[in-house]
Amino acid sequence: MAVHHGGKVGKAAKTLASKKSSNKAKSSAGKTLANHKAAKH
Repeated sequence: MAVHHGGKVGKAAKTLASKKSSNKAKSSAGKTLANHKAAKH
């Protein structure tokens, strides 16, 4: 499976990885990633 960086999912991953992002941002980013993983993988 090819990996594409950037876009909504890539941004969500960066948000989760960053130590500076707020908890609210992390929770919505986590949701985005979980949805993507469930739908696409």
